[in-house]
Amino acid sequence: MTGDKMTKNRKIIIGAASAVAVLGIALAVVLGLPSENDVVDDSDKDIILFDKSAFDVYDITVRNQSGEYQLLGYDYSKYEESDTEDITVIYTMQGYEDSMLSKLMTDNLVSESKTVAALRVVDKSGKKYVDYGLDEPTVEVKVVYSDLSEKDMFFGNEAPDKSGTYCRIDGDKNVYLINSGSIDMFFVDKLQMFEKQLTSEINESEKITGVSISGTAFDKDIYISREKNTVINSPSYTMTSPYPAACDTSTVTNFGTAFFGISISDVAAAGVGSKEIAEYGLDKPYMDINIKTNENRNINILISEKDSNGSCYVMKSGGTIIYSADDDTFGFYDIDYRYFLESSIYNPNMSNVASMRISYQDNVYEYIFDKIESINDLHEYTYETTVYYEGQQIDYMNLSDFISNVSNIYRQDDIPQSIEGCKEIFRIDALFDDGSTYVLVLYQDSENKVIATINGNIESYVDEGYVNEVIKQTAKIPTDEDVEALENE
Repeated sequence: MTGDKMTKNRKIIIGAASAVAVLGIALAVVLGLPSENDVVDDSDKDIILFDKSAFDVYDITVRNQSGEYQLLGYDYSKYEESDTEDITVIYTMQGYEDSMLSKLMTDNLVSESKTVAALRVVDKSGKKYVDYGLDEPTVEVKVVYSDLSEKDMFFGNEAPDKSGTYCRIDGDKNVYLINSGSIDMFFVDKLQMFEKQLTSEINESEKITGVSISGTAFDKDIYISREKNTVINSPSYTMTSPYPAACDTSTVTNFGTAFFGISISDVAAAGVGSKEIAEYGLDKPYMDINIKTNENRNINILISEKDSNGSCYVMKSGGTIIYSADDDTFGFYDIDYRYFLESSIYNPNMSNVASMRISYQDNVYEYIFDKIESINDLHEYTYETTVYYEGQQIDYMNLSDFISNVSNIYRQDDIPQSIEGCKEIFRIDALFDDGSTYVLVLYQDSENKVIATINGNIESYVDEGYVNEVIKQTAKIPTDEDVEALENE
């Protein structure tokens, strides 16, 4: 009896348990309760869909509105000597291996690829993907991790209330709502993954030593150097082309340093070759700018002509990335050689002059320079200059003071277009020991304005009153009468 009762009771318990299980399944079906494979949203906390933060990302493929691209990661620590076990992964874009990627952008993309969390589950049926834009996802992402595991993510529409973006993970039928800000890198245009830093910053010890500018914008190339010039009395920088002239130190320095630390946010093309360079107007650039420094750095930037919207294209010579820039990027787009010049129109290096002819109206004065070399007590070479006029020695200081007054003839902002029909009123022809010449000619136009030219190049208008005072002193040079210093305010 006892045995039969126990058997009977066991059957009742098993039967009751089975009934409860069946009832549970029925309730799950009726009430839509999640199965063991579903992620349960039972709190206000984010739902972690997966967490691969312990692993590196070796491969990311993204397909979005800009097309498809694949980033491949390389363990850079294998190629560098290091005492640490830290692994440095660097990335290249397949098909664009010669174009550097932005470390900031790749770091952000990798970070978003390692851990994905949802705000909530919005659908568990696996049958309504079309309602969330997941039947034809806007963005698809495939990630391969260093443990060789993979994750495929699909992103659809933005929620109507802008609270997030709909997402599903391969192998999980649920539809989730995800904070759009936590996955924004997946939506980035592939061109914006490339390096935005066109040039690095200039060092504190670095100085501009040379500037050269050419291109279709210029009739003649511009060359500026820090080397001492035999023709121009220049404090720091001298322009040697289109003709010798002293340059304003701060202007040259500011221009040169402006090309260091340039970042341009809009990448127009990457992985470019000669065909693409020509398409963007950079095979024959509007401006070809070369900056040299005392630390043997050479920056060569190519700039295209502006389009109707005021935008231009920019790249480093020899580079593979082309950027789109606007008016704010370069404030010196329409400059010419006059932009760099000192305010003084004419300032010859008197220590190297061999002869000088000064003329006005019908008067011509020809001065011959004779230099005697000697060595002082410090074993330094010194030169004593003697000046002759019509075979007679004159006071060298008179001529030197006169040239100092000429050097105070300053350029004005207005630039004449032509000297046609103008009358020559004053001229200086300087011949130097090396055979080079430096010629100043002043003209008077029909409105009695005075125009200055250097070596045939029209410079600017100059102050008529001051010029007349200088001309009056010309006759004093070969006499015993002192040439007074003039001020041009």
